[in-house]
Amino acid sequence: MKKVLPASILRVLIFAVIAATFFLSGCAGDSDSSGKSIKIVHVNDVHSHLDAATYDVTLDNETTRIELGGIEKVAQKIKELRQQSSNTLVLHAGDAVQGTLYYTLFKGEADAEVMNEIGFDAMAIGNHEFDDGDEFLSGFIDMLDAPVISSNIVPDAGSLLDGKFSPYVIKEVDGEKVGIIGLTVKQKTVESSSPSDNLTFLDEAEALQIYVDELQGKGVEMIVVLSHYGYSKTKELVKSIPAIDVVVDGDSHTLLGDFDYLGLSNSGDYPTIASNADGDKVCIVQAWNYGYAVGDLTVKFDTDGKVESCYGEPVLISGDSFLRKNEEGNRVEIEGDARAAVYDIISAHANIDIVGDNASVATIKSAYSSQVDELKNQVIGEAGEDLLHNRIPGQEYYGVSLPLGSDIAPVVAKSFYELSLRSDLCIQNAGGVRVSINEGDITIGDAYTLLPFANTLFEIEMYGSEIKQVLEDAIEGIHQGGSTGGFPYAYALRYDVDNSQPFGSRVSNLEVMDRETKTWSSLEDSEMYVVVTNSYTAAGKDGYTTFGTVQEERGPGVDTYLDYAMSFVAYVEAREKAGEEVMKLPAAEHCIKIYTAGTDW
Repeated sequence: MKKVLPASILRVLIFAVIAATFFLSGCAGDSDSSGKSIKIVHVNDVHSHLDAATYDVTLDNETTRIELGGIEKVAQKIKELRQQSSNTLVLHAGDAVQGTLYYTLFKGEADAEVMNEIGFDAMAIGNHEFDDGDEFLSGFIDMLDAPVISSNIVPDAGSLLDGKFSPYVIKEVDGEKVGIIGLTVKQKTVESSSPSDNLTFLDEAEALQIYVDELQGKGVEMIVVLSHYGYSKTKELVKSIPAIDVVVDGDSHTLLGDFDYLGLSNSGDYPTIASNADGDKVCIVQAWNYGYAVGDLTVKFDTDGKVESCYGEPVLISGDSFLRKNEEGNRVEIEGDARAAVYDIISAHANIDIVGDNASVATIKSAYSSQVDELKNQVIGEAGEDLLHNRIPGQEYYGVSLPLGSDIAPVVAKSFYELSLRSDLCIQNAGGVRVSINEGDITIGDAYTLLPFANTLFEIEMYGSEIKQVLEDAIEGIHQGGSTGGFPYAYALRYDVDNSQPFGSRVSNLEVMDRETKTWSSLEDSEMYVVVTNSYTAAGKDGYTTFGTVQEERGPGVDTYLDYAMSFVAYVEAREKAGEEVMKLPAAEHCIKIYTAGTDW
């Protein structure tokens, strides 16, 4: 709840005056208006992030670490918003699962239980709902109370998902029928997740047209698309489809609205106003990701069932913790005038709220979170030998010296490659891997100690010449005084490194392994490859500048939103299931073929 401070009282009064003025002017301006309206409360791309996360923002011109999200707070905000109107729909735009230990350990059970307590009216199928195949999704749907929808996925008759979901649902709101059509991004789901051959994925626009026509044939005039498709693509898609009124979207993890006062950049207005194929108004919304925000949209319709107006905010879900660095560089809670100033800023903005816990959801989550803490000690496999780590071949790092560098970093790269189904090769920075893995049991806790950052797997299309350049960049960054953590390791890519050579000539004899045949061939300068890396280096950090520049030139890569530590968990579990131990890669698979130290390191 908002802090009861003078600024908050002022904001409420101002908002009330504005709202009253808006209402009165709307009534006066359109005497034929039916006044029918719906309130849509929505989330997307929660990805099993049931716990709050820390996030650095700017408050009162100071970098401040706050807490965002937490499913018990998300639930409370949804409850508060739902109580504001009897004409409320609560919608989930997909990717409910996959991304934290809550999913790794409970395979959707924790997510489903809290979602049922929240009470969604519908959920779209996201691409990550297919990461563990049709069998997982079938079981997950069985656990959910809410209807699950997708218009462009057609299961074969008698298959596992046949009859488990529908193209749309019809809800009655304010005495009117509202059709909600589901939509799932096709290409990403087919290429990067694991749907079976028993499913047919229709073109998104064609599927929408089919079911818009069907709903109109049933006399449904208010049409909402609940899509897991992506903000930029959605803006283009609606132009070709008639009769759509609202799109509640997901997939692209897009923050909309004005958050300049927090130092957060956005991708557009909330709501974004577009036009459908009829030239009528369409309201497009999305609510960022991970439960950091809850969307709050109000849509008013005219007598023909067309959008008259829409307005609202995505509300950031904040905890009551505000940390800043003191003179010693330690983060501490701010107090006194500084804290009062933060409260005033939050109270003055409708799109951030300090939210308390929903007691029932907190109780449900606590049963799982206590198990998460315990099950970090769960053994997921075994290392058959010490998998040692140093950052640069030949140099000591925590007392370890290895001629060709890290044992464990190339294994980590292989785990990324195995989870990123469309990648041709993986490149991973040495500093992204933090420790050695010793012979013996490997636990989930070990995986998150090995890969402790909040990174995801990120795919970038690059020419062979650019792949060589990114390796050269990373090594040059170290020569220029950057972190030794920039040294590049890889999987399905191998090369020689000669540090005695100048920049541009240190990496040579590059070869790439074919995913199907496992045969090696020369990396071709003019051929396009899909590289998977972690989201940190994908942004051009740690010396990997070419990762950044190719995306600036040709458009952004694909963030799979697969947690990078969980890729290693999956790798270890797969070896265990096959009755194998985790071992060093064979020499033929190690990325460094020959390493020459030179004299300048």
